[in-house]
Amino acid sequence: MALAVVLVAGCGAPSWTYVTNSGDRTYLKVPNSWAQIDPGELKNQLGVEPAADSSKGVWIEAYDSAAQPSLTHIIGESAESPAILVTVQPIPEESRGQISLDTVRDFIYPVSESARQSMQLGGSASGLTGFTLLGDEVLTPGDGIRGVHSVFSYRVNNGEPQIFDQTGYLNDDASKLYLALARCSVDCFEKRQSEIDDVVSSFTVREGP
Repeated sequence: MALAVVLVAGCGAPSWTYVTNSGDRTYLKVPNSWAQIDPGELKNQLGVEPAADSSKGVWIEAYDSAAQPSLTHIIGESAESPAILVTVQPIPEESRGQISLDTVRDFIYPVSESARQSMQLGGSASGLTGFTLLGDEVLTPGDGIRGVHSVFSYRVNNGEPQIFDQTGYLNDDASKLYLALARCSVDCFEKRQSEIDDVVSSFTVREGP
């Protein structure tokens, strides 16, 4: 069951929305001022019917701090305020032997050298230029989970450079991929890095019953 729970700080206003997919033991917190992007928009633009958990399909939610939340702030040309997408994807059994950490890196945007070379061979149809890798760290939290945290920048359709902060995990048998991708412009990232870091670092995956 996937739940979004608002936590009240003392007697004041709520401070965080806790996004919880209990079936997949996946957790994330976002400021309560960030609004959830309409699941219908996810379905229409990504062609995915969001499910309650990955046993029933793809679990996916997105949150945006903009006044008018939109998935385009994650997959479009620019984002002037932070937005994040979080998903759990089931991996078909026949594909699990081919899954690697580069698969995680490249799940939404090409980050690995091989994926970027393939994109360049394909010409400019992707609209992505000006790649810069700002950080890449392999994660080994234990309990059958391994992953990678990548921070990188791209220009989308020749727009202003955008910063992407992505954390992804695989479980022990590579049957599930867990991913959180935050994004905003370079100027936005510099001004709100602490807020973004709090959200990204809260992304937690636990394996087991």
